[in-house]
Amino acid sequence: MKRTILLLAVLPLLFGCSGIKITKTMLKAGLAAAQKVSKESTYADSCVNRTGIPYVQDGEPGQVLDIYYADPAIRKDAVLIDFHGGFYVAGRRENNRPFASVFLKEGYDVVLVEYRLNDGVRDIADELGDCAAALDYLALHADELGLNQNQMYLTGDSAGGHLALYMAEGASDESLPIRPGVFVPQGVLLNCPAYDFATFSNSKTFAKSALEWFIGPRYEDREWMESMSPRTFIGSYRGPLLVSTCTNDFIRLQSLLIKANRDSLALPTVFVDIDSNDRNVDHVHNVTKPDLPASRDVNARMVAFLNDLIER
Repeated sequence: MKRTILLLAVLPLLFGCSGIKITKTMLKAGLAAAQKVSKESTYADSCVNRTGIPYVQDGEPGQVLDIYYADPAIRKDAVLIDFHGGFYVAGRRENNRPFASVFLKEGYDVVLVEYRLNDGVRDIADELGDCAAALDYLALHADELGLNQNQMYLTGDSAGGHLALYMAEGASDESLPIRPGVFVPQGVLLNCPAYDFATFSNSKTFAKSALEWFIGPRYEDREWMESMSPRTFIGSYRGPLLVSTCTNDFIRLQSLLIKANRDSLALPTVFVDIDSNDRNVDHVHNVTKPDLPASRDVNARMVAFLNDLIER
């Protein structure tokens, strides 16, 4: 926990003017502490589930997903598909089971998607390709999986928010270089998302070691970085969107930018911005610490957002 706090004390400089550069060592220390999987049982564990389902034929271990089915007594026959965060180099789908439990208790089926992480060979393009493959698999096999193809929603936190929004944009815009072929979301919910991916290549903020680690060798290719950025295609997804952030979110400006861009296009956006001095109410707090009062508030608003969409 101390290492996480140290990282979060440094990362607010992400879009600032400090001369201190964020290094690979700083990023790795914070992620190692923040990405620990809780050993405590969650509600999701008690639900009917299918885990480790490969979404690519003869794929790699990282190309799998888990499905958790809501209790039939309260089931709404709608699906929330989740992409975990981890700065593109860390994280596991299992980390988000407590978050999934929130929606399972409200009657939503939940899918947790694993994707192959950037390892110096693969990069964000491979991660987006995995997400597109997973979504198309779910759409094409919905009946046999017992899922409602017509009520599928996307969510993601941090880097996962980037992946979710980019997939939604690609579902409506064939100009995106990586996109799902048949999947179409009915709504998108983002928690403290990365958005303007191209700004991460600012070498004045990140040391070269950090850039090469979480972006990969193409971090100096501005055109490629922009082609991987949800901001480039923000007008493509015109459906309902919820974005959550908070005072202590080290990339809060990314969420503010989404809101400003969506507002300028008159696109429907629910913006949740938690004002709190509690240092526990930080980046993706409602995912990593769903029992906090502020986290419950955010997640309740997410549930209400979904309920409104399926009742239309």
